[in-house]
Amino acid sequence: MTSPTPHETDSAPPHPARPKRRRRGMGLWSLLSFVVVPMMAVVLFVGLTGRPITAPDWLRDRVQTRITTQVPGLSVGFGEMVLTVERGWRPSVRLRDVRFQDASGAPIASVADLTASLAMRPLLEGQVQPKRITANGVTANLRRGEDGRITLSLGQNVVPARQASNLGQLIEQLDSVLTLPALRALVNVDLRALTLRYEDVRNARAWTVDGGRLQMDRNADNLRLSGDFALLSGGAEAATLAVNYDSRIGDIEAQFGATITNVDAGDIAAQGPAFAWLDVLQAPISGALRGQVLPDGRLGPLNATLQIATGVVQPNDQTQPIPFDAARTYFTYDAASETIRFDELSVQSKWVTGRAEGVATLLGVRNGQLEEMVAQFDLSELVANPAALYETPVSIDKARMDLRLRLDPFELTLGEAFVSDRGRSLRLWGDLAADQRGWELALEGALDAVSPDRLLELWPRTVGDKTRTWLENNLLAGDLSNIDLSLRATPGTRPLVHLNFDFDQADIRFVKTMPPIRDAAGHANILGNRFTLVADSGFVQADQGGRIDVAGTSFIVPDMTIKPGAPAVVKLQLSSTVTAALSLLDSDPLNVMTKAKLPATIADGRAQLQGTLALPLRKGLQPEDVQYNATGVVSSVRSTTLVPERVLASDALKIVADNASVAVSGPGRIGAVAFDGTWQQPIGVGPGAGSTFTGTVELSEQTIDEFNIGLPQGAVTGAGLATIRVGLIPDQPPTLDLRSTLQGIGLSIPQINWRKSPSQSGSFELAAVLGKQADVSRIAIDANGLSATGRITLRDGGGMDSASFTSVKIDDWLDAPVVLTGKGVGTPPDIDLGGGSVDLRRADFGAPSGTESGDLSLTLDRLQINDAITLTDFRGGFDTTRGMDGRFVGKLNGGTEVAGQLVPQNGRTAMRLTSTDAGGVFRSAGFLKQARDGDLSLTLMPVGEAGTFDGSLRVTGIRIKDAPVMAELLNAMSVVGLLEQLGGQGIHFSEVDAQFRLTPSQIIVTSGSAVGPSMGLSLDGIYALDSNSMDMQGVITPIYLLNGIGSVLTRKGEGVFGFNYALSGNAQSPDVWVNPLSALTPGMFRNLFRKAPPVVETLDGSPPPNIAAEQPAAPEPVEDDDPGR
Repeated sequence: MTSPTPHETDSAPPHPARPKRRRRGMGLWSLLSFVVVPMMAVVLFVGLTGRPITAPDWLRDRVQTRITTQVPGLSVGFGEMVLTVERGWRPSVRLRDVRFQDASGAPIASVADLTASLAMRPLLEGQVQPKRITANGVTANLRRGEDGRITLSLGQNVVPARQASNLGQLIEQLDSVLTLPALRALVNVDLRALTLRYEDVRNARAWTVDGGRLQMDRNADNLRLSGDFALLSGGAEAATLAVNYDSRIGDIEAQFGATITNVDAGDIAAQGPAFAWLDVLQAPISGALRGQVLPDGRLGPLNATLQIATGVVQPNDQTQPIPFDAARTYFTYDAASETIRFDELSVQSKWVTGRAEGVATLLGVRNGQLEEMVAQFDLSELVANPAALYETPVSIDKARMDLRLRLDPFELTLGEAFVSDRGRSLRLWGDLAADQRGWELALEGALDAVSPDRLLELWPRTVGDKTRTWLENNLLAGDLSNIDLSLRATPGTRPLVHLNFDFDQADIRFVKTMPPIRDAAGHANILGNRFTLVADSGFVQADQGGRIDVAGTSFIVPDMTIKPGAPAVVKLQLSSTVTAALSLLDSDPLNVMTKAKLPATIADGRAQLQGTLALPLRKGLQPEDVQYNATGVVSSVRSTTLVPERVLASDALKIVADNASVAVSGPGRIGAVAFDGTWQQPIGVGPGAGSTFTGTVELSEQTIDEFNIGLPQGAVTGAGLATIRVGLIPDQPPTLDLRSTLQGIGLSIPQINWRKSPSQSGSFELAAVLGKQADVSRIAIDANGLSATGRITLRDGGGMDSASFTSVKIDDWLDAPVVLTGKGVGTPPDIDLGGGSVDLRRADFGAPSGTESGDLSLTLDRLQINDAITLTDFRGGFDTTRGMDGRFVGKLNGGTEVAGQLVPQNGRTAMRLTSTDAGGVFRSAGFLKQARDGDLSLTLMPVGEAGTFDGSLRVTGIRIKDAPVMAELLNAMSVVGLLEQLGGQGIHFSEVDAQFRLTPSQIIVTSGSAVGPSMGLSLDGIYALDSNSMDMQGVITPIYLLNGIGSVLTRKGEGVFGFNYALSGNAQSPDVWVNPLSALTPGMFRNLFRKAPPVVETLDGSPPPNIAAEQPAAPEPVEDDDPGR
């Protein structure tokens, strides 16, 4: 129904589209102008009547003159005037092509056909007064300017017929026209085929009414206007308008009404402030208006009933339309107070259906335009399903709201709304705006309490569907309170939802396969795409171990929009028994303990754990889909399972678990042994994967006892640290790998008199298999001159069975394999040296006096007596309680076998050697290679420094054959018989005795003799071992059997007559000197011709080397239990 604005030409183009933003008009007064203005045109242009004949020109001119005379300032022209007498002898006049001009001759209006019937009484009195006027083809233009002034033009391109500042003045002008004498008899005006164009410059709008009919009925001073019109709106259905207006002539007060059908909401909204709120609608409206004009010209109460057909809410073309099926409103507008009282405002739509009533106040009305409206509404019968978000529409009991509406630009502010729902109260506030980008929504809400089921009913499935589904499936029970809602929607972006709520006495399942949280209290939050739920209190009933306090546990979905399977995070805070915590970690899909092949009852104690589970929110969750890690502290720990056959205890341990492993670390005790380390169990690495313990452990006698290592009592003193690694494989005994620097640890082996003080460092390594009976597969030590590597086996029930060392080195005196054989707990073991070498010059066998010690068995490749004497293939058994005490056999320097005995003496070892091949002994010793046969007994007593001995030698039944030195002596004495005997069967000596001192560098013979039937011999002097040289002297006595009778006055081996001799130089070919004259000297005077024998000093309080009385009994040969050695 739009048409060009006043600035356009008379030839109007097709109706333009209605702009979405409309300026507001004067409202109801504009509607009334459709009635008032045409009636004014009729009243203003009244003519005279005549006979029902075509009037001649003179009569036409006279009528025109008469009209001009009766209506000052108006001249009328017409083409044809037809006078008729209607039924009842009522005369009428019909004018064609009627033209009206003002006093200046400017055209005012034109009417195609105008018929007027005349009043008889005035006519009889000579006055021509119309009674009824009928006009066809009237065209009128009504214009409201920016200042609100109203201008009426009747026709195209004509000067205004009337102007008024407002509708009240226009009515006054109408009344003044009707009071003209010429119109006193007028009772009816009927305008047909009326075309009216209304231009509203203020709102930049125009409307055209075409084919309308307007009637005026006058009864005395009562005036009634009525009409009906078709509006050229361009809609699918015709829009019609029916109006009526009742007043008294001369009075401004009036009553009016209007009935509309299929009128566009925007067209109605432009008519005044009371209808401005309809501007946001695009829908046809039908209804009725009833109102009045007050005596002072102001608009009185206006009652409206509007039926709004199917349409949309759309403030501008850029906003997404919100559809509705129908709406209805009954309201009363009070212009004086600028309020609207809505008795009903109801709407039916798929988005929302409901009924409201309330009061709105219009604010900022200027020049008929509305700036804003504030209102209070009570709502009921609410059913909502905006944008089909819900499967079943949501019903709301009732609501009350305060709002403010601004129209240019559109902004709806919800100051506060209280929604009552099932006994609960929801408070809402926010803003809804529309600009060139589209809708912009900011909504806040607060709800005191709601049940989980109702929350899910109010939560659309398409908003955060994964999180909503999670809550639906996992918020099993509880009370929700303090719900806060925030919704932000900006054009071109995803809606931002913020939801907070507290929960209490709730049951929440954070992972489907795990036990739920019971009696939980906490809060939940949705911020944009992120969902967070935090349990401030609650517990989980574990399958084993009791309740788990989960205060602080949270569930997080960082981005609810990710599909499929939005990732979620569970942050665990657990406080419980260790068993309960491990039982929870062993639930599907984690199965931590099952994968570790360990029971949840592995330890007792308390656990404080924090952890994270990362999992997708989808069905068919698999264990590999869950990533987890957990850390925490377990306190008052006690386990008899973690280390089999041992009690592990700790005040506090740290625990770390993830998909790869479980680790427990910290200080504690295994039995009586302190440790600080980490137990780690790999997860998912295949069958047979075991756990390990690594760290440091106290190394002390308690450690040896705790793990049944089997070392002798007292072997370890003090305490130090060792690094340790324990391997724990299912169904297998644990393995132990221990290493230490031995700092702070004292070690001792009393059998060899070896010790390491705690202040000394070294190296110690031990590898063992633990269990009821430990098996030490490797033990290695390197400390204070001792180096040993071997293994230990233990007895059933504890204690060492044997300790086998493949190589034991002590300083430079022992290098041999060693086997220690246990004899029970608390009893020192026996020691077996099965090969290698021992150097008695530096050896320090033996324990302190009175200390119990095990037996020592030696089977040596080499036993070094001193620099010149070595026993090979040595076999012996000894008691080391007081030192080396026992018997042995061996080969002297690898040659002749000897038997012997070792006896503790002055903290060292005395030795006695015996042999039935004295000649072989001398040959093996390198002293007398021509000696044969004989029995030998040699005693060595330790004196002075290491390697120094006082010795005693006794040989019987020995022969000397082919001895170069002896031959030279005999040759010097010209004893031919003895030389022949020496070259034959040899010279036989029945007894050989010697006293000497053996040092590392020499043999000092203080007294020596050899006697036999053929010859006697005495000897003293020094044999240098380092240079293989000698300086010896003595007496040789031939035919000793007879000559020796006088030896009572001489030394043993010397007779009455004998020859002094001396040997010097290299022992292999010494210089021989014989004094023949000494044979003429009696024995008692023979010493005058030779040096005094060497004298040795007394060492360590020992007497001179005449120790025959101290010699031990002859040893028995040692039986070798291994003939193959």
